Amino acid sequence: MVVPARHVRYGRIPIPTALFGCWLFLAAASSHGAPDAAAVRWLTKALTGSTVGYSGVQTTIVYSEQGSVESRVRVRGDGRGNSLREFLSGPASGTVLLQTPEGRYQKRSGGGYVRLPTSADGTPSDAAKLIVANYNVTMSPGQSMLGRKVTKILIVPKHPSSPSRVMAVDTSTGLVLADTLVAPGGQKRSVTSFVELKYGAQPSSVFAAPKPVPATGADFGPGSFAARGSERAVLSETGRAVPRPSYVPAGFRVGTYGVMRTGSGRLTPAVRYTDGLAAFSIFVRGAGQGMGVGMGPRGRGRGPGPHRFGRGPAGSESIGSVSIQSDRQQATVLYTGRTGSYILIGDIAADELANVARSLP
Repeated sequence: MVVPARHVRYGRIPIPTALFGCWLFLAAASSHGAPDAAAVRWLTKALTGSTVGYSGVQTTIVYSEQGSVESRVRVRGDGRGNSLREFLSGPASGTVLLQTPEGRYQKRSGGGYVRLPTSADGTPSDAAKLIVANYNVTMSPGQSMLGRKVTKILIVPKHPSSPSRVMAVDTSTGLVLADTLVAPGGQKRSVTSFVELKYGAQPSSVFAAPKPVPATGADFGPGSFAARGSERAVLSETGRAVPRPSYVPAGFRVGTYGVMRTGSGRLTPAVRYTDGLAAFSIFVRGAGQGMGVGMGPRGRGRGPGPHRFGRGPAGSESIGSVSIQSDRQQATVLYTGRTGSYILIGDIAADELANVARSLP
């Protein structure tokens, strides 16, 4: 679906990124473990998105320990990488999300567009090759949905700390018509399905890139993430090296380098790791004990709701301390090391994310 990050494809706080659309990361392997060329082609096709214009309505159900929330979303795409999502109901009602080849933008009801963080994890082909190595996939062609022939793709992790996914892909266009995200352990995170769909050309004016409103002082914390092209660029801008854990879960590699703005206005390093479907990010809060962003009530996450990291109290953590917050959508870990304090956010199992945190300097 994004979030993101989603992470998204390419984050999930009071209003989960699961609401924000299908940013796809699939996996494909034959029953013998060798890459299936046909499955890789399907994967690349789905990651690229629909090849023709379309309009329709989706429903998205997001699950939590407290129950579920349903949203209805009007969706439009031009078949050339542009898409628009208008939330008609649910907790994000009135929100508009625009994705173009140049970036992702969000507009809340009554406000202007703001540019969202993106993760430059590579091309659809790059992602397909990566996730083939990390997930087992069963493909079932010959099914139908909304009168369209679809191929169902079941994506199962090789490691229990990673999520899974089930998708129905339009055989002709590559558009994902249904998408179920499943947390490590098997509980549903979200289910998104088209309930109305019509293919056809869309007006180019619908996807015109807006002029984003200027950033404000509230844009700090993980939601302020901005991608950078290299590790060297991050070092040059922040004066600090990108955080490097000595433990990284099997199959994960660096997807994106970036920077985060702290509550005091400083830029600190950040890095995102991905295995193709799952991802986690590491943000530097400060230079060890007593520095950085605390657990305050303000700030912005990677979705349209307020983030839980703000200008709260900091400095009480002892070296080696770990604080874990986890729900069905994602895990968040705060860790204080010898040389830095960190925020880790990801959609892998919380205990595995804590293992990464404890390996940071």
